[in-house]
Amino acid sequence: MATAMPLVSVILPTFDRPGWLPRAVGSVLDQTCPDFELIVIDDGSPEDVGPALAPFDDDRICLVKLPQNRGLSAARNAGIEAARGEYLAFQDDDDVWHPEKLERQLHVLVERPEVGVVYSDMHRIHRDGRKQYFHSPPIERGRWLNPETGYWQTYMLAMQPTLIRRAALGAERFDESLVFFEDLDLHLRLSRRHAYAHQPEPLVDYYDTAGMTADRTRELRGRWQMLRKHFPDLRRREPAFLVREAVSVLLRRSILPIAQAHWTDLGEEAPRDDAGAARTPIRRGRAG
Repeated sequence: MATAMPLVSVILPTFDRPGWLPRAVGSVLDQTCPDFELIVIDDGSPEDVGPALAPFDDDRICLVKLPQNRGLSAARNAGIEAARGEYLAFQDDDDVWHPEKLERQLHVLVERPEVGVVYSDMHRIHRDGRKQYFHSPPIERGRWLNPETGYWQTYMLAMQPTLIRRAALGAERFDESLVFFEDLDLHLRLSRRHAYAHQPEPLVDYYDTAGMTADRTRELRGRWQMLRKHFPDLRRREPAFLVREAVSVLLRRSILPIAQAHWTDLGEEAPRDDAGAARTPIRRGRAG
């Protein structure tokens, strides 16, 4: 790995996905801005990911191997600790960056020093090849909820389309205790103190792959964890949402086993409602 201090640190966790990894790595190495390091975090994969990286003769790649599988948040945090760049970017191991992603986002952060995080839209690539435009949500500093949806304002904002100032991240890290919504939670905490700038253009191709299964039970547990974690602030700032979300989670937790049992008896997969289908873009079970 090069010894010069890179401008950007790109953090890419992976777990047992050697078939997809080269595509994601290649899209990072093809950036029009070459001043970066690519930190690949092997989150305890059963097979060595080294062969998947071997074709790339590029000293900007740094492979960090975790001794055991620790999960996506822990893998990303390990990447943050290893990062040396002034800016941080996050890639998933089966997605594709457009070549100009870093260059265009760096331009925003350089021109607007008051902005802590810049983020773009994405193209969602379905398994049948269909391409769908995915609009990232509007983020306002200090706001908890999106007034249009009445839900967390950082809901549906992934990590792949973002570029973050290291100084803005500070001591914040992904919460490794959360079973869901780790992206939402980190963005929520950062947006309380820093401005976000939205680039309304797709700079990432987000692929629906087999690793994106929706675990409804874990999702509900994650929603409950978010309420517990942010309870004092929600009680003071958004009491109506606190009550509404708590009731929704409790009702769904009580009904879910019954619904699953009935659909299992019919020999079919339980359907997902519109809200559940919309959640997949923020839940990526790559590492762990």
